[in-house]
Amino acid sequence: MKIESGPTLAGRKPDAFEMKVRFACGALLGLVVGLGMCIGLSPLSTLGACVLVGIAMAACGVGAACFGDSFWANLRWLQ
Repeated sequence: MKIESGPTLAGRKPDAFEMKVRFACGALLGLVVGLGMCIGLSPLSTLGACVLVGIAMAACGVGAACFGDSFWANLRWLQ
């Protein structure tokens, strides 16, 4: 039995379920970021807040789905 060192998943294409999970996790991050931005921009209308949160969710979701682990590794501002 041979044990390979390093990442064993590198170079493979993720399946549809993994892409959905990546997008959902990124969208959750976008929800938190969008709500934080809404608090920072407090005199914001309801429509403006919804649009801001929607854009943040879509951007983080697509980023996480397309870039995977490198998206999460490059979020140094969360630390």
